[in-house]
Amino acid sequence: MTRRDAIWMLGSLGAAARGAYAAEFWDQKQPGDWTKEEMVRLMTKSPWAKDASIVNKAQTGPLTTRTMPTRRSPGNPAGVSQIPEFTGKWQATVRWDSALPIREALGTKLTVALSENYVINVFGDVPSPAPSDQDSAEERKTKFEILQERTRIERKGDPLELKRVELAPKTPFSPPGTLFYFSRVFPITLDDKQVTFVTTIGPLELKCKFTLKDMVYRGNLEL
Repeated sequence: MTRRDAIWMLGSLGAAARGAYAAEFWDQKQPGDWTKEEMVRLMTKSPWAKDASIVNKAQTGPLTTRTMPTRRSPGNPAGVSQIPEFTGKWQATVRWDSALPIREALGTKLTVALSENYVINVFGDVPSPAPSDQDSAEERKTKFEILQERTRIERKGDPLELKRVELAPKTPFSPPGTLFYFSRVFPITLDDKQVTFVTTIGPLELKCKFTLKDMVYRGNLEL
């Protein structure tokens, strides 16, 4: 192969890649024209929604309970909790519910909370770490502080810290999940190139990496 042939081939491959990216339905069609199948793909398998990598740090075996250390609280004076262990594979999807294309698919209006925070939804076969209504105020505070220590968005500079967590309702595209809020005060930019969502739920460590250049929607980075 001559040098000229090699240059031509590289140019053709680059053009094909650009054409394939430009052909994504979310950039070619208005949201009202998206099909149900296209929206399912956007909401579960897209630059804004990916499967998490999950590591179970507990020993596996038959369904049992094991004692896990945690902070002491009025409802847990011994500072321990019982965490169920299961055999089998855990699965979770991590989705940026604050991103414009996701909001358009869900029909979610822009609120103050969404404009001030990145909101990530984690749903699937994993327990929700969000405090429950049955917890006392002190228990809710303690659970959030523990989760805050274990949850972040990693990037080139300082990581973004968790500001709030709550239960996510069921949608036509996903089961109930957990919403994680991160402040936009120090925004993520394309210069960060990649970000990784990280959290630990009981013995489960979840990680999900996102490539920012793929998350450009109608000319803007949407998160």
